[in-house]
Amino acid sequence: MKKTASFPIAIAVFVGVLGALQVNRVIEARRQSAEPISWRERTTLIPTLGSAGTSFPGTPADFRDASKRVINSVVSVDQYNRNQSWFDDSDELRETGTGSGVIISKNGIIVTNNHVVEVPRDPEHSIGEQVKVRLTDKRTFIAKVLGRDRRSDLAVLQIQANDLQPVEIGDSSKLEIGQWVVAVGNPLGFDNTVSVGVVSSLGRTLGLESSVLLDGIQTDAAINPGNSGGALTDASGQLIGINSAIASGNGGSVGIGFAIPSNTVRRVVDQILKFGYAKYGNLGVNYHARSLEILQSIRGRSELTDMVGAEPPDHGLIITTVQPDGSAGKSGLQRLDVLLTIDGQRLDGTLDYNRVMGAKQPGDVVTVAFWSRGKNKTAKVKLDEIRGD
Repeated sequence: MKKTASFPIAIAVFVGVLGALQVNRVIEARRQSAEPISWRERTTLIPTLGSAGTSFPGTPADFRDASKRVINSVVSVDQYNRNQSWFDDSDELRETGTGSGVIISKNGIIVTNNHVVEVPRDPEHSIGEQVKVRLTDKRTFIAKVLGRDRRSDLAVLQIQANDLQPVEIGDSSKLEIGQWVVAVGNPLGFDNTVSVGVVSSLGRTLGLESSVLLDGIQTDAAINPGNSGGALTDASGQLIGINSAIASGNGGSVGIGFAIPSNTVRRVVDQILKFGYAKYGNLGVNYHARSLEILQSIRGRSELTDMVGAEPPDHGLIITTVQPDGSAGKSGLQRLDVLLTIDGQRLDGTLDYNRVMGAKQPGDVVTVAFWSRGKNKTAKVKLDEIRGD
């Protein structure tokens, strides 16, 4: 992403603690029986009205109708963990984070961000000991985590409740820059908050700590800590994204928010409901996170040259391990080879790799160009499966 701001920009992937906990992250480059989700499509004509009766195409008179259609579909998602007392050996469940979620089926399926239910900085990336969902009518339920996907930063919950109002799902591929959008969530502890803006940009790819936002929707609708996992809808109230991150110098909204497209949500949720996890295509190699730095430094290039007997290229990803019996190994790739391109897309770092591989599925065939011991080679690699959780 092109950097144009004069102050440090941070991506804040946010979970509020009673509306106060803020987490900033630097931009870097059960299976469960459930009725099928109905991804309904609906087109609604929005009346347009300007001042003194003047009509401006595409401008809704207001957003009351859209708000009514979605607000009861957005819930508060609260994470609880056991905390030991400072004074004795007792412990108790305490709320350690809160975010938002969106009801997507009448049988209680809810989608939210993975970072809303994941314990921050936990080495095992475990979920909270208890996750509670609070509806707009104040009913509270303990939710079951059906599955989660760190790569897309999505998680699927289920509650046992009646009289739920699922959101209607739109097609994010039809979005256009300048289109009106509505963000609904629980920012800073203020439940059922609605903010309005436009689609500022499309196709944003951002590297976060443990996830990658691919083809993200950028909006200037006010999004703050606690909005994570909430709804981004079009002006008719159809879900077109799940709010996930903000770019900010101070942890609050500065009019640059990002949402996971509804079509990505659809794919990941469908797989979690079917398999208990999301599937991704796997090349079957690991690479050095500082590859570009090594390949562009005198010392790094010298060390690699001594190890393989040939001078390496000045860009790419240095393979550190090749998975036994994996497709890449069978296709001739080996340790200390350098990945140059995948399907023609140049690789300079982790973000490039995730951008090209993020939407690949098991069984897909990719064309890999790589450098090996002084020779440039290409190979067709059929991707293996890797789980997103």
